[in-house]
Amino acid sequence: MRDSEQGRTPADELSDWVQDPVGEPVGRSSRPRTRLEDWLAEPAPARSTTLEDWLQGPVEEYAEQEAEDAWSTGESVSGATAAGRYGRPGPADEAPGTDGSAPAQPARSDGRRQRPAFRAELHGLRAVALGLVAVYHVWLGRVSGGVDVFLFLSAFFLTGTFVRRLESGRPLRIPHYWLHTFKRLLPPAAVTILLVLAGTAVLLPPSQWVPVMEQAVASAIYLQNLLLAVLQVDYQNQDAGAASPLQHFWSLSVQGQAFVVWPLLFLLVRRRARAGRSVRLPLIAIVSVIGAASLVWSILSTQSQQQIAYFDTAARMWEFAAGSLLALTLPLLDRISGAQRPEDAQRPRFATARALLGWAGIASLLAVGVLVDVSSLFPGWIALWPLAAAGAVVVAGHSGRRWGADALLSTRPAAFVGDISYALYLVHWPLLVMWLHHSGQERAGLLDGLAVLTASVLLAWALTRLVDAPIRRSAWLEARPWRSLTAIALSVALVAGTAGAWSRSLTREVEPDPAATASPAMPTDEVPSETPPEVLPRGWELNAQWPALPEDCSGPWEPATEFRHVPCDQLLPADAEPAGVVVVLGSSHARQYVPALLPWAEEHDLQIVNLHMDGCDFAPGSVRGEYCDGYDEYALEYLDAVQPDVVLTTSTRTSPEGPEETMPEGMGNAVEILTARGIDVISVRDNPRWEENAYSCAEAVISEGGTPEEADAACGADAAEKLAPESPAAGLVAGEGGGTLTSLDFSPLICPDGRCSPILGDSYVYLDDDHLTKRFVQQVITPAMTEALEGPDGPGSIREAG
Repeated sequence: MRDSEQGRTPADELSDWVQDPVGEPVGRSSRPRTRLEDWLAEPAPARSTTLEDWLQGPVEEYAEQEAEDAWSTGESVSGATAAGRYGRPGPADEAPGTDGSAPAQPARSDGRRQRPAFRAELHGLRAVALGLVAVYHVWLGRVSGGVDVFLFLSAFFLTGTFVRRLESGRPLRIPHYWLHTFKRLLPPAAVTILLVLAGTAVLLPPSQWVPVMEQAVASAIYLQNLLLAVLQVDYQNQDAGAASPLQHFWSLSVQGQAFVVWPLLFLLVRRRARAGRSVRLPLIAIVSVIGAASLVWSILSTQSQQQIAYFDTAARMWEFAAGSLLALTLPLLDRISGAQRPEDAQRPRFATARALLGWAGIASLLAVGVLVDVSSLFPGWIALWPLAAAGAVVVAGHSGRRWGADALLSTRPAAFVGDISYALYLVHWPLLVMWLHHSGQERAGLLDGLAVLTASVLLAWALTRLVDAPIRRSAWLEARPWRSLTAIALSVALVAGTAGAWSRSLTREVEPDPAATASPAMPTDEVPSETPPEVLPRGWELNAQWPALPEDCSGPWEPATEFRHVPCDQLLPADAEPAGVVVVLGSSHARQYVPALLPWAEEHDLQIVNLHMDGCDFAPGSVRGEYCDGYDEYALEYLDAVQPDVVLTTSTRTSPEGPEETMPEGMGNAVEILTARGIDVISVRDNPRWEENAYSCAEAVISEGGTPEEADAACGADAAEKLAPESPAAGLVAGEGGGTLTSLDFSPLICPDGRCSPILGDSYVYLDDDHLTKRFVQQVITPAMTEALEGPDGPGSIREAG
């Protein structure tokens, strides 16, 4: 007998697997709303009479009809049936039909077939993925693949949503989808971010305040991944206590960006759908092309710049494409394999194979990162591993075996974690970071890790019940687009306003440029035994400690072409007619001496141009990696065009691990090339580097009432442990051509009396693990730099011009 004659819909349709709406949602009245209280009222939950019902949360009398992404199913499975059962037929459901046929499906009071919101095992799969993310974050410090599963499932549900609309002739309503999605996601995220801002002010040191403010706003507008990529944050850093409490928002940003772009793909096949033609094959072709291009880029980018690739949306889109491809092909796979739903009368074909496939998927997902540390390989081809594992669970579906993976994933505990999965993802990382910073640990132990997870679950449950669920279920917010838009705008405004107000309150306490006007309150060649009234710069001022010139390159000093990661700024405006030009080349360690050049440059009416490239020494002729490749040639072309009088660069490179100070290969060649062009060279020895953030280390001591001497004992080192006995560049000599070489070594000032301390006088020496603060450079390095450049061994061209 055909399915329609039995009163049930076919089980092999995609709409049956991903929540196609069937009439009115259970428990919702169809009568028009005419009173304010009718608009404000929410559907009443069924009574919770058992402990498991209380733990599960409210059992809804209606089901969320469309799972549009991996976070959109809070409380939907637990409220799957009007009778309050958990998506499984009871004894009454199994009674045979009146004609002796297979059992009929349970009917609602209006005669329509009752059905669960969607397959419960997929809700349980969310719980597994989220559990892996949390456990790996707390104890292992490795990549679990759980985030990749969420990207995969988001695409699976999103694609199902829009394909159903196309195939049923309904409008796509993409703007409504955007409003509906971000109306659900942003309010819980905003509450979390506001709590993080409060926790940061109370628990984290001032040096982290400004970065957290910036990341708060970036997270609220789904740009956190781009900010972290620009900052070159190392996601694999083993010290979670030193990480940002908002770092985990990178994956939500990737998802948010995909939610904006991906629905637009369905516009490409809308005319085919209106003409009654199939849309699946064209969509498969489109998604396959996008997925293949993204995968190739992901593999190449991961090999060359993994820290950036990890946060790159383009390197992650192939995971979204994989979820879409499964959604598009699932009906065919279901027909071939004889899939059935849990509430259908017939058992699925190949039940044992399905159960084994489901367990293979779960086991494979659990093994990601346990058998092999794959952290450095993501998001390249290795991400196929967790996606294939999740796909196996989806394809296996309902096995009909009591011992199947789907049976375990359909239990109430799994659904409880699935219901709070979004909130749990939001809160677990900030709680972990706050605890680790408070305890001074890099990783949590067994007991405190369990405490963090327990607190995360409780807070996630509260956030779901108090914020997520009411907004998700609000018919009033859904009734008018402006209401959803207001919820979105208000969420962003609260975060941006709070962060902005906090930032302004800090800047009001500081003069416009304290580093430029401050003078040492104490000798800068001493480590004070008593703490000065204030050690500067303060933590929230660190961003201002990066040296910058006031003008973007323009006029005759503007490069003919741009080069990746190379900014160009200048001291004087474009219409200036300086007496000479100084160009700064090399890494950020050369750039940090720009403030020390200013008095000398202003005295001689010189233009300064900064053309540095972070992480790349100026060493033409040396073997370069992919990142630095081409910088030397670019810099030389610029010098030929500008014809500067002086070039400043660093001539050695120190190591954070010890005194393995070296002169980069090609440095001698650089001096020879420049002086042969008649350019005077200022060669500066590199400063010591540290294995940890020297500022944060010293700041922690001072903030706990310690003295600079105690900070030195905890964070400093002897110069012999950080520098070679003699500068490796001591043998550099100028080449023939007229240019001079001025070699400068500020080590005695940075490490007076053979000791490299994080605080000298009332100044922090370092702003991170290897860069000097602008304040220290201005106070200590500038006088020595000016004296050396004005002396008889200073740049010959400027001396002669003077």
